[in-house]
Parts: sequence; C-alpha cells; structure tokens
Amino acid sequence: MRIHRTSGRRTLLGTLLCTLSLVACGPAPETEPTDNAPLGTEKQPVVYGTDNRTDVYAHANATLRARAQQSTVALMNPSDFNATNPNSVTFNASTLRSANNLCTSERFLDDLTPAFCSGTLIDDDLVLTAGHCITSASACTSTRFVFNFYRTAAGTMQTVTTADIFSCQAIVARQQATVGGRNLDFAVVRLDRPATPRFTPAPIRAGNAALPVGTNVTVIGSGSGIPFKIDSGGKVRDARAGTLDYFVGTTDTFGGNSGSGVYENNGYTVAGILVRGETDYKTNGSCNVVNTCTETGCRGEDITYVRPAIDEYCGVATSTRLCAGYPPPPTPVTFTFTATNTNSANQNTVNHNVTLAAGQTLKFGTCTVPGASGTGDTYLRLYNGATQVVSNDDACGTLSYASFKATTAGTYQLRAGCYSSGSCSGTVAYTVQ
Repeated sequence: MRIHRTSGRRTLLGTLLCTLSLVACGPAPETEPTDNAPLGTEKQPVVYGTDNRTDVYAHANATLRARAQQSTVALMNPSDFNATNPNSVTFNASTLRSANNLCTSERFLDDLTPAFCSGTLIDDDLVLTAGHCITSASACTSTRFVFNFYRTAAGTMQTVTTADIFSCQAIVARQQATVGGRNLDFAVVRLDRPATPRFTPAPIRAGNAALPVGTNVTVIGSGSGIPFKIDSGGKVRDARAGTLDYFVGTTDTFGGNSGSGVYENNGYTVAGILVRGETDYKTNGSCNVVNTCTETGCRGEDITYVRPAIDEYCGVATSTRLCAGYPPPPTPVTFTFTATNTNSANQNTVNHNVTLAAGQTLKFGTCTVPGASGTGDTYLRLYNGATQVVSNDDACGTLSYASFKATTAGTYQLRAGCYSSGSCSGTVAYTVQ
C-alpha cells in the first residue's frame, strides 16, 4: 500500500514522488490522498496470499469486533457526510467499484468510500493516526473523526449520529520525518470533547521491544475509504529491531488504511500504525483488480511502532492511561518573532539562545510543542556556534518542529525565519529534557 489517503474525487493514487524534504524516499503512506492529504511518499496497500478482510459483524473474534466498534475512527472531510438528520448521518461518496473502476470479481463493490484515513481512540479524547493524515492546524480544523462506521449485517450499516462525529481540537504530537535515523510517521490528535464513556480506548502495547518476526497482527480501518474491515491474517516480516521505527508486515491493507491501528494478536494491544506499502490495484483489461502478492512476495506493508508516538506525546503532555512511569513534561519556554525575506532562515532571523548539557534533548517548534503557533511558512534552524545541527521547514504543513539531542554542552542558538523570501510570524516554544 502507499501512504493511504483518498482524494476528494476518490481517484486511485499512484506511487507518489518523494517531494517532502523530511520524509524518506520510498514507498508512500497507507492512504489515498483527500482534500487535506499532503502529497509525499504516500502509497496504497495490497493483499498478501488470501484476502483476509472481514466485515466487523462477520469476524469471529469478539475482542477484535469490540476494537472496531468501540475504538476505531474513520477520518473524513465535512463534505463527506450529510448530518441534516442528526440521528441518521448519511455519506457522500462513490462506491468502491466506481471510485477505483473495479472489475465485478472484486469484493465490497457497493461499499461507499468517504474516509481518507483511519485512526484509533487511545485515551478519553485522543486519537492515534498517521502523521501524513493530519499535517497542519488547518488540516486539523477540517478533519472529522467518525465512530460506528461499520456494517452490522450484509447490506446494513450501523446508524451513525452526530454524537458519533468529533472534530479535531489540536495536534498534540506528530512526526513525519526521519529523525535520528528513524523513519517515523504518527500523530496524536486531541478531539473536541471526550469520546468516553460511549466509546472505549484501545490499550497500547507495553514496552519498546521489537515484535518478533512471524508475529500475527490484525489491522482495523477503512481501507480504500470503505466501512471498517478487520484483517487478522498479517504477520511481521521484518521487525527492524535495530531502529524500532517501524516493522514490515503482510497485512491486506489499502488506501484509507493509513493511520489504522495494528494489533498484536496476543492480548490485542495496539502495536503500530499502518503508514506505507505496495500498490493496491492493478489493471485487468478495462477494469482494475486487487494487487495480490504471495505471503513472501512484494515489499510488505510498513507499520510505525506505537512507542515513539507515546514517547513524543508523554514528552509534552500527561495522561494517566498512557504516561505512567514517564517524568512530568517540562514547562515550555516561548519567544515570539516576526520576519521577512530571511532566505529560508539564513538571514534576517530572530534568534534565541538555549543552554544545553550533554545528553539533554531540545524540542522546539511553531507547532507540536504546547504554546507554539505560527502564521505563514515558518522555518527554524538550530546552531552550535557556526555549525547548524538541525533544521526544519514543514513538519506540520507550513509550520515547523524539530528535536535535537546534544552530544556536547554549550550555548545553542535558535533562529526563526520564513521559507524562501516570504513573511511569517509566530511563537516558538521549546522544552529541554
């Protein structure tokens, strides 16, 4: 699968070029793009061996059915549904067959395709998804999180009401970058109100150990934008134990599955977030069919480990459910700036000094860190004397975020500017741990 988001017109997304400077080139995220979708390394999924996707009502495992019913959300744009009747929301989207020109031999042809990504409720008001699914404050504002998007029987949908639809209040933690040699793609988003007790957060896998190769895993989400499907047939192919950034699995996942929770099948805790993979569909004459690989064929599907997302969240916020054992997050320090014609923060910048001891980590940004904000296309750089040690342009759409672990003690300088010769302003917030 590639990075999976679905375009507003629900057209099939091809392999995208690596155009974002912070995203490693390679297979793209696990969704087709939507109206809010960033174009980057996103790719769509594929079937490995037997197609194990199952409608929620038809799945044999009660715990996994509960995870779909109580903990899974579909990410949609407001234009993707009609809430005129608050007690019975309807969806504005093409069928799967129409959206992807599928042959009549394919499954789920009549399912509607309104979702562009998927996510998992992990705390009262927190959803875990892929970083490429929500890239900026404006994308947050225009994204809706829809519970109960599943079938209760063949041809019958669970009723969705306006009480099941939530807005995005803020992006609390996010990465879509290669940081310290780790290719990370996650976001933790705060909803506009608690989803509990009506819905139940999914438990997070404990610890930070690699999943052993061969471990059975389950994905729950809206592949290709359709109502939730449960795929319990995947296995870990490559644990990437040396980096613990993502693992590679053989899940049957598609565009729209980006951000889906991936569960280990021994306890059914969230072990990862689906983000990248093989192409979903291929041409078969005048129509398309699901791209099918052997269990050992193709490249596999990339699944970001869940622990880096929790570490990042607990570094800036608190949660009794998620952050037990973590130290309290530090209080951010802020400074404001207004700049123009900075040549991408290489001149005319607003500067601020920070003293770091060896081993301390500086997290700074016009986004992600509490208190951070920005208007325009901000650009941040960090220097140790005359040497630049880290920089960032678009970690959150047009806003910036980076972290740096000091190997030597010293006074470092934060430089705030704007992309190219443009103008921007904002509040840079930073923490030192």
